[in-house]
Amino acid sequence: MSSARRKLPKALREDGDGGNSESRTSMLARSTSSVRHQSLGSELLDDEEFKAKTFQDLGLCEELCSACAEAGWQHPTRIQASAITVFAEGRDLIGVAQTGSGKTGAYALPLVNWLLTQRKTPYLSVLVMVPTRELAQQVTAQFVLLGRSVGLRVATLVGGADMVEQACELSKRPHVIVGTPGRVKDHLSNTKGFKLVKLHALVLDEADKMLDMDYEKEIDAILEQLPQDRRTMLFSATLSTKIDRLQKASLLDPVLLQVHRKNTTVDTLKQYYIFAPFAQMLSYLHLFLTKETGNHILIFCRSAALVHKITLALRILGHRALPLMGRMDQSNRNIALTKFKEGKVRMLICTDVAQRGLDIPHTDVVVNFSLPDHVEDYIHRVGRTARAGAEGKAVNLISQYDIVLLQKIEQQTGVKCVEYPSLAESEVQLVLQRVEDAEQEAIREIREDAEERSLEKESRQLTTARKGKRDRGDADMGYDDAKHGTSDFATLRMRREHESIFEMTKKEQHKSLWAKRREAKQQAKSR
Repeated sequence: MSSARRKLPKALREDGDGGNSESRTSMLARSTSSVRHQSLGSELLDDEEFKAKTFQDLGLCEELCSACAEAGWQHPTRIQASAITVFAEGRDLIGVAQTGSGKTGAYALPLVNWLLTQRKTPYLSVLVMVPTRELAQQVTAQFVLLGRSVGLRVATLVGGADMVEQACELSKRPHVIVGTPGRVKDHLSNTKGFKLVKLHALVLDEADKMLDMDYEKEIDAILEQLPQDRRTMLFSATLSTKIDRLQKASLLDPVLLQVHRKNTTVDTLKQYYIFAPFAQMLSYLHLFLTKETGNHILIFCRSAALVHKITLALRILGHRALPLMGRMDQSNRNIALTKFKEGKVRMLICTDVAQRGLDIPHTDVVVNFSLPDHVEDYIHRVGRTARAGAEGKAVNLISQYDIVLLQKIEQQTGVKCVEYPSLAESEVQLVLQRVEDAEQEAIREIREDAEERSLEKESRQLTTARKGKRDRGDADMGYDDAKHGTSDFATLRMRREHESIFEMTKKEQHKSLWAKRREAKQQAKSR
């Protein structure tokens, strides 16, 4: 790459076709390697020669090197150095890397460098697809950070946000698009003028997670609308049959970058276990949290229902906690993450929606209230702490039903968990009754909330039915409408509690409004 091409214009110019970018066919034709896949070492920076490498040594432009320095990136990780080199050679690549290894930078750095070195920077030239909204926001932040000084524009397309607002962002002709497969497909189908016919590079990040979330059909539909002459990078924590099918469909003669051996955790992570009887696990968790004052803690649970219950119980017990789960809308998820990052709450109770991609600073402790079934999920969970060389702590609460699962995780990771000190059974007994009361209160609150939502839903349905009859000019409201004629919320609730006063049979209760209307008309005619 010539120095003239690396020189950055004062502002990004648009409406280009990618400058001197070569076709995939010509670039690959120059490659003389007879090896289809190549494996490149470990991401640990323990090699002196590798430590001496800088971003300048890898051929990145001066402006991008300055942005890396401002972000505090002094040296590239092994996956970043390898990916930058492979991208410069014009090859597709598959990156298999552990969480926390810097793989977001592994594709962001070469892509931003390519954008900055084009004579005319094309818009809609990079598409990054990720499995979750939170990861999309994090990736967007990385691109903005690296391209802020030159006005790099990035659009985020995720579910839970207004499609009209996203369409407005697309109309501003962003250079990079980051999104989830479902929403990207929606915009390709419904947003006028949005096409990716000039796409230069496609990135599939956390591809294994996307396939686990059943995004396969959406990804296939998107791939059909992308140009064949493109560069593709696929990143995954694991290799599987599904990943193999995806790479065959989307990549051409890729280089495989195998970084870090499978099923390992970083050396700076200390791993503990707390054994608790199943019925007393919440009591042990409460006591543990009271001893971890000042630390920022992520607590992982198996299901959204368990997250809800644990969050309510901990708040009743006086802990500052918020939930983070997939069923929450995007605004509430953003609020929870922001408050946790700012220190306004010190613990998040999460489902596995938070196990990947969330780079939350100052996460001191990860607690597994429910152990995951797969060791890969365990590694991703505990990978939320001890990032970038910092120290961290992982604590596993296990009952009599989890011993075999913990032993399996220890065997596959090669790390033995040690017993967490300073939790005496006598201390647990002192808080046991209080915690049980808090748990029962949380369960009652959940049931009341569910009942309120059910009543509100029924009230809306009845109001809609009555409005429909009025709009049709039907003077005969019928028996069912008369029954709920004054169906405001309080009246509806009272009538639900005293259903027997209407003396209706079960068969009559399940008749539709139209059936009862026809019955009333037939009775009127017979008279």
